[in-house]
Amino acid sequence: MIKLRPLLNEVVAGQTLINVDIQPEYEGSFSFRPDRWANFLNQNYGKVNHMVFLYNGKETLGMVSEDTYKYWLYDKGVSEEVVEGSTFYDKGYAFFRYCMDFGASEDAIANFVRFMYDNDIHDSRDMNRGMWAKYLREYRRSDKKEIMQLLRHQDDMIYIPDLMDFLKRFNGIVLTGGGINECLKEVEIALLALKKNYQVLNEFTY
Repeated sequence: MIKLRPLLNEVVAGQTLINVDIQPEYEGSFSFRPDRWANFLNQNYGKVNHMVFLYNGKETLGMVSEDTYKYWLYDKGVSEEVVEGSTFYDKGYAFFRYCMDFGASEDAIANFVRFMYDNDIHDSRDMNRGMWAKYLREYRRSDKKEIMQLLRHQDDMIYIPDLMDFLKRFNGIVLTGGGINECLKEVEIALLALKKNYQVLNEFTY
């Protein structure tokens, strides 16, 4: 059995452990050994409040099905107890990528996502003149105009995923997974928008 540093176990005790896109399609990009991650999950399953697997799956992107994903986890050494007792959520991706790819700051994107979420706006293209004015009034940061300039007159957009409602139920979140500047970053932005406290466990990111 692989022994893990005590600190790793202490970080997740009593928390919600959310694993992001640690799945077969991305295995070639992992910067950690899957068996070590599997052992970490097995050792800490009884200590965490919740164990969650977010993945890009069949329903959203035509990728791995939930059943195939579970068999892959078994193959990597994740115990049946962990797999059967965890929550799986096919999340999709690219909710906020338009602003991310243009280099907007995490805080600016998160503030705008929070504004959309709080005002029940699901697609940034649905922001009318009055809503843009309200956004500018509510967020006095200098980066608010950056988001408006990126989105107001563009055909592309950012949107509020169902993932937001899913994440809202959890607290004390510890994240693993990747990619650190792609899907994992989108989950972080969603958590920032929801004002959720979280930590990233760098030991198991890619």
